[in-house]
Amino acid sequence: MFADAIITLLITLASVSAAPAFEPRWQPADSHVADLFKRGGSDPSDPNWASSYPASGATPPSSSIPAAWLSKLASISLPNVQPSTQNNGYPTYANGESGADSTICSFTYGCTTSDDLFNPPAGVLALTFDDGPAAGSDQLYTFLEQNGASAKATHFMIGGSILGNPSMMQRAFGDGGLIAVHTWSHPYNHLGPHGGRLPLYWRPPFGDVDNRVRAIAKGVFGLETVPWNQDSADWAIGNNPAYTISGVEASMDGWLTGSKSPGLCILEHELNNNTVGVFMAEYPKMVSNGWDVKTVADAWSMDWYQNADSNTDTVTSMSIAGGSAASTNASSSVSASASSSASASASSSTSASVSSTSSVSDVTSPTSVSIAAASGSAKAAASVSAAAAAQSSKSAANPLVTVSGWATVLGLVAALVV
Repeated sequence: MFADAIITLLITLASVSAAPAFEPRWQPADSHVADLFKRGGSDPSDPNWASSYPASGATPPSSSIPAAWLSKLASISLPNVQPSTQNNGYPTYANGESGADSTICSFTYGCTTSDDLFNPPAGVLALTFDDGPAAGSDQLYTFLEQNGASAKATHFMIGGSILGNPSMMQRAFGDGGLIAVHTWSHPYNHLGPHGGRLPLYWRPPFGDVDNRVRAIAKGVFGLETVPWNQDSADWAIGNNPAYTISGVEASMDGWLTGSKSPGLCILEHELNNNTVGVFMAEYPKMVSNGWDVKTVADAWSMDWYQNADSNTDTVTSMSIAGGSAASTNASSSVSASASSSASASASSSTSASVSSTSSVSDVTSPTSVSIAAASGSAKAAASVSAAAAAQSSKSAANPLVTVSGWATVLGLVAALVV
């Protein structure tokens, strides 16, 4: 899965960099970033636009990985962690090594590092939605706008899904939402620049990430890993009788009325009416219980993108990861709250303790397509999915956010970790 994820990530990146000829150049032609994200493709309004990108939901071939990506990969230091293989949805490591070991630090096994954006500050709720654009996106964006919360949401989008519905991604960006990567096809891979903006955050599909994948995502693409400390299991509603709307809402009620330390980073999805309906019911409770709802970037007081402070601020010239080796922080810990209620295991219970695990939604959802980094597959994957928009969709100068660059980044990563 890692390999697939990385290939997807790489291809996605390549696609995203392919922007229409009329789009202004945001990075110098001879810059490191321009080398990693070459432009190409056409405008989304072109009926042949999709032909410039990998097939939606499919892992791009390793032969499509740009030489610049492989060169960048060769320049960074990787931890001594072998690619994992899948065993009933769980990554298995060589010689019987445990994924919870600090050297490997697999999130699937409840391990996080000090570099992971896992626990927000006390009282802060980092609002995140996975797997967009999807069937529930339109309803979600309308609700967020009506409640003045559009600029408080982070959308971990799937590259292939953007390919099929670029206008919906443009809407999320134009409304003020933070666009982040969730791979190209969710089975692992996707990333892409937005109006010259390079994604800074990514969420591994299934939460399947270990130190090897973290190092690739950070060192090659400059991405910060964002897991979650509570899993709503909203994706399972309608798929597993053990998960109901009332049960999922009860779990969220417990978190929202409970301790505010640490803060909350809840795994939620914009998949369909069920997942969005749960959020719409719970958002008023987030507010009434005094939670400070923010994007991932604002929750941790960080920039929104690698080269821009927001969706509207000036895009600056830069280089990915400063061109230096990227090894993950050695400090890693096994989260005590880790559980497998929303993982690939068959465990069925709407327990409020659901958290730090690999969500099955990434496996079962037909709309699952995002950034790649599943440490639990035969090949480590690090994909990046970035949304791209030259400016706000509400801009009088150009109401259409440019997506071609972002879509490209969404599909080429799997081969990097093979």
